[in-house]
Amino acid sequence: MEAAGVLGRAEVLARCRARLAGGGGVLLHGPAGLGKTSLIEVLAAEAVARGEFVARSTARPAEAALPYLALSELFGSAYREDTPLSGPLRAALETALLRRPPRDGTRVDPLAVRLAVLELVRRLTEDRRVLLVLDDAQWLDEPSREVLTFVARRCTDGRLRVLAAERAPGGAVPELGGLLPAPAEEVELLPLPPDVVGELVRDRLDLPLPAPVLDRLYAASEGNPFLALELGRLLCGRTTLPWPTEPLPVPDRLRLVLADRLGALPAATRSALVLAAASSRPDLDPATEALRPALESGVLVAQADGRLQFGHPLLGDLVYTDASPGVRRAAHALLAGRSTDPVERARHLALAANGPDPWLADTLFGAAVEAERRGVPAAAAQLARLAAEHGAHDPAVSTARLLASGRYAHAAGLTDQAWEACSAVLRADHRPSRVHARLLLIELANADFTDAPGLLDAAEADTDGDPALLARVHLVRAELALRRTRPDLVRAELARAEDYAERAGDDEALLECLDFRYELENVADPVDFSALLRRAAALAEGRELSRAALSIRRAAALGLVRAGEVTAALEAVTRVLADTERAGSTVALCDVLQAVARIQDRAGLCGASAESGRLAARLRIEIEPTPGRALYQRGTAELADGTVERAVELLDEAVALEERVGDTEWLAGALMSRGRADLLLDQPAPAARRFDRAVELLRGTGAHDPALVLIDADLAEALALSGAPDRAAAVLADARARADRFHRRVVLLGLDRVAALVEGITGSARDAADRLRGLIPARHPYPLEIARAWLTLGELEARARRVGAARGALVRAGELYTRAGCRPWARYAAGRVGRLDAAGLPAPDTERRLIAFIEAGATNQEIARELRVSVKTVEAGLTRLYRRLGVRDRAALRRARSAGEP
Repeated sequence: MEAAGVLGRAEVLARCRARLAGGGGVLLHGPAGLGKTSLIEVLAAEAVARGEFVARSTARPAEAALPYLALSELFGSAYREDTPLSGPLRAALETALLRRPPRDGTRVDPLAVRLAVLELVRRLTEDRRVLLVLDDAQWLDEPSREVLTFVARRCTDGRLRVLAAERAPGGAVPELGGLLPAPAEEVELLPLPPDVVGELVRDRLDLPLPAPVLDRLYAASEGNPFLALELGRLLCGRTTLPWPTEPLPVPDRLRLVLADRLGALPAATRSALVLAAASSRPDLDPATEALRPALESGVLVAQADGRLQFGHPLLGDLVYTDASPGVRRAAHALLAGRSTDPVERARHLALAANGPDPWLADTLFGAAVEAERRGVPAAAAQLARLAAEHGAHDPAVSTARLLASGRYAHAAGLTDQAWEACSAVLRADHRPSRVHARLLLIELANADFTDAPGLLDAAEADTDGDPALLARVHLVRAELALRRTRPDLVRAELARAEDYAERAGDDEALLECLDFRYELENVADPVDFSALLRRAAALAEGRELSRAALSIRRAAALGLVRAGEVTAALEAVTRVLADTERAGSTVALCDVLQAVARIQDRAGLCGASAESGRLAARLRIEIEPTPGRALYQRGTAELADGTVERAVELLDEAVALEERVGDTEWLAGALMSRGRADLLLDQPAPAARRFDRAVELLRGTGAHDPALVLIDADLAEALALSGAPDRAAAVLADARARADRFHRRVVLLGLDRVAALVEGITGSARDAADRLRGLIPARHPYPLEIARAWLTLGELEARARRVGAARGALVRAGELYTRAGCRPWARYAAGRVGRLDAAGLPAPDTERRLIAFIEAGATNQEIARELRVSVKTVEAGLTRLYRRLGVRDRAALRRARSAGEP
């Protein structure tokens, strides 16, 4: 597991490694807590593993006055009595290293110490490279700093490297660059981005945070990983996570600093600050006299627009939590009187109240409904919960409002609050609410179905024969049967759910049943379901934008892309995405983003597809109890626009997790993506095994549409390349039959290219290549299918020994993948070209091969692996290429190429 300061620092590590590999020094600088020490630990450990001599000093404030202490730490173990030094230099060095006391009546000559350390370093670098590590260098004792600066100026042959860390305010110019030998690089550490902070807290503390709480934590930590972990540890100690508008706990070590600043303020100033801290949108007048001391002390700071805000995000939380309950209620009462927004006013009224109040409860629930309508489900959840608490006079109404709070919290991704609300409902004496609470608990558990059967049985027992409630129970039973690959049971339960929904006149439940049936049947049989879609659309017309209505529209968009109408599918799913974002449901947004990523991938928009998939994964990791689905989406995104190696790591973990929870649909997807990674790694046998298993799982769910997922051609290709061409031919024949039944001509190009590959393996590669070349169209609804066909054509031409044609086809494939932003496949195509060239076959010069790799985004290691040469050989070739073209690095080369330069 990566350390706090290393997570999200891959680019910084790469810069440091590159600089240190060529000699010189690196100075990491930035505020405390951003991970400088963690980065130093990693880089130092790597140097030790390479057999280098690593000497380290960690300075401390209390020791800054002790002369030569840092030199003793660095060189105490390296100095030996047989080190060849002249008498005066030896005496000076041994005194500085605390090996001997100064002679009576003499003093240590600073110049002698400098020359002695310089000579010692030169002796050390004769046998191996030396890395000096200076952590917290701002506290180095002055004599040691002067010696190290002296040595750095004179050791510029690359054998001595220095890695230093300096604590400095963000944006400040570092002061210790003189400690570094040339060439030197100063690297400022910036705050981590929000998604990395969320991953850090989740991985280090096992604390997945819903998006609203993560936003609060990120704002409070300001992207500082140390402070984010401190805040996260305090949240771990709570039974439930705070509401997004509640104050965060303040870490003790920070509380001491902040409390001192607040305690020195006058009482009138502290009262004014409580009012600001109680407001979600503080509007502070800089002219208010009571606030002047807060401005002068930095507790408040003025923004560019003249508005005031707390100097540190946690200052407001500390002011609020340290105020007495009475002071807080008075602040909220005052703010309620000032507020013109009904939602904000209701929240302040609730926090100002002291006990149940029926009028207030109704006001709060009305505000909750309004907040949900505005697309702010987190606020709706808190308001509905407050309405339940203030309406204790009517237990049935309060229970229903608790249930509403749980639903709103689930929509906002506040899983802890949703679980808490459901648990409270189950303790109440209100059967209908208990039914819905159990169904919501199943939804909250997501892919973990362990408790689902018991919850469903208890829910059905609580329905008391109510057809509306029975419709909901049987709909969930149908969903559970689908997850467990029981197609016969799925249809029976779905039929019961539809019957109960119609008897109850519950149009929303009926809409959900129709949505489910469309998804189920449309992948199983070649039937025109436009009538079903029209019926569902008519039911959805004029209704609030519900999850079922969104799902119907999402299904329609996916149906368009399966029919090859990709442009129309993109337009439709873009509208669905916009409406989902306005609705404010995080759960629905995850599903829609997944559909967006799939459609963008079919459209050949790999970068956009990866971005959509990664966003969906970030949301899923925050709201789902197990990370399997999120890992699958992240791994699939890596295959679209990332690295195969990272995709393998993510997908292997996803497969293991989905196997454990028994989520067959998502397991099939993870296996399919993992099989594609195998193909990119030239491992067709394991790819075939994974594709086989994925197909088995998909058939178990009733999925037969060959355009649902493009797996048939992949499976056949993996079988053909792993020595099973007869099985490959059988797979292709079955896929063609289903394509005819479903009228899916859009999949035929993929089947044709693999049929040509099978022919090239079992018969004439030349004839197969000629046939495939004639089948490749200029346009196709799925652009990546054309790129894949050119790739297969290149393989066939190589088998036919037509090297020029092979190279041309592979280069064309690489160009198409690069244009689509699909870096893994672009690198794969470039690797195939490189293998042709490395095998000594006729080709242009080496530089053209390197340029192709660079444009595909390949790393030096990947280029070396594909060309089967050493990394040093690649580095030397790139250096010559940069020098000839007059550019400094890869980025400059790509800019020159895009500008049309040679």
